[in-house]
Amino acid sequence: MLIFIYSPRVRYEVGGTLLSSQVALETGLCCSTAGGTHHAAGAHGSGYCLLNDLAVAARWNQSRRGRRVAVVDLDVHQVCAGFVEIVE
Repeated sequence: MLIFIYSPRVRYEVGGTLLSSQVALETGLCCSTAGGTHHAAGAHGSGYCLLNDLAVAARWNQSRRGRRVAVVDLDVHQVCAGFVEIVE
């Protein structure tokens, strides 16, 4: 059994994305430049990402508001399959 402790960096990245999504809902616009850990899949990390910050934020907002969430990903490649797997 593999056990690891999430580093503060991972918590801050996901927490920053959650905070940005909350601010965007309250003010109409927000940008998070500290995220970008959206390569991870539901059951495993991928690349340098342990958690998928966009998927966590999308699910968190769906659970709080009960409606669809739009994600604008400005990375240089298309969204990873891990994100699609998590939010479907």
